Amino acid sequence: MNLLALKSPQFRSYIFSLHIALNGFWAQRVIIGWLAWVLTGSPGFVGLVAFLNFVPTLFVSPLFGVVADRIDVRRGSIISYSCAGIASGIFAWICLADALTPPLLAGFSLLTGVISSANHPMRMSLTPRLAPPDQLSSVVALTALNFNLSRLIGPAAGGALIHAIGAPHSLVLTAASYAVPVLALWFMRPRDRSRYAAPEPGSYFGELLDGWRYALQRRLVRSAIIFTGIGALAGRSVLETLPVLANGVFERGPAGLGFMTAAAGAGAAGAAIFKAMSQAQKPGVFQPHVLSMVLLVPLLVAGLSHVDSFAMAVSVVTLLGGSVTLLAISLQSLVQMAIDDHFRGRVMGLWTTVSIGSGALGAVIMGMLIERVGIAPAQATIGLVLTGLSAVMILRFRKRG
Repeated sequence: MNLLALKSPQFRSYIFSLHIALNGFWAQRVIIGWLAWVLTGSPGFVGLVAFLNFVPTLFVSPLFGVVADRIDVRRGSIISYSCAGIASGIFAWICLADALTPPLLAGFSLLTGVISSANHPMRMSLTPRLAPPDQLSSVVALTALNFNLSRLIGPAAGGALIHAIGAPHSLVLTAASYAVPVLALWFMRPRDRSRYAAPEPGSYFGELLDGWRYALQRRLVRSAIIFTGIGALAGRSVLETLPVLANGVFERGPAGLGFMTAAAGAGAAGAAIFKAMSQAQKPGVFQPHVLSMVLLVPLLVAGLSHVDSFAMAVSVVTLLGGSVTLLAISLQSLVQMAIDDHFRGRVMGLWTTVSIGSGALGAVIMGMLIERVGIAPAQATIGLVLTGLSAVMILRFRKRG
């Protein structure tokens, strides 16, 4: 397993502290999805809440990509984690006061989306500088493994907490989890950016466009971003509407939702472990499994439409979580290794925008289709359309060598 980055004390300290906050984040996501379903019983509202959490990425991540290339990202990360903890604490207080309404829930989802979107490019710019440059592939693999282990533990914990102490008290615990990386980062000093001279700062939007131009002019990076969007649009359309599948179709309640979300996390963790144990990513090369995953993800979404038992649905969701994660890690590694430090914040801001923005679009489209035609036809439609699109894009990519 590629564990070299763990030899760096700063990276090791940060990754463990981040794991606690990410567990809180994923538990909170389950709790919010459950509250959306309980408050309204509407699949469309569940999809809308997920969409509102993701849509700020389309606007905030690119802007904070520029910020990440300009500022001290350690300090910026401390501020963003602090804001997340304060916002979550206020929301928990509202729930404890039994004052929660659908508009307030939607507003909180939007606010946390803004904070998360601001944090993401800073986190992606920060983590490679907590270990030596030659350990970048290890940093990417371990960061992805950490993220996906939390997807396994956090959702299961969220479902268990709802069942044991109720959603409001559970939210108090998730709010507290954001304090841990704040304390860890307070004592860290990341290494400087790459040895190459940084370009002179220009206008804010000029720098943003320079970063996007830098990414899109590189065929490998451009292709990786397109494939990221297809995978996220397909995979997140299902994973963000799991409350409808777990409770609306199979009537398994919060425990069933936690189990199903944890199954997706188990698949994701397995994929991350596989990636960490495999050979290091070679710069400039699409590994054979990547293009296969681009096709497999939408096919699994379409296949879910034919599932009629909870056990089989859990199996498909597990495979889906693993496939989406393997694809995302591989593509993120390709992009990270193909760009210079001084463009990293902006390029990874663009990557995040496409990844999370496509997931948001998938969630809201799936929610709307479920309300109009039912869950199985919605899954079949999205899965088959994106399978066709994936095939076309892969053929174009291979044709151009």
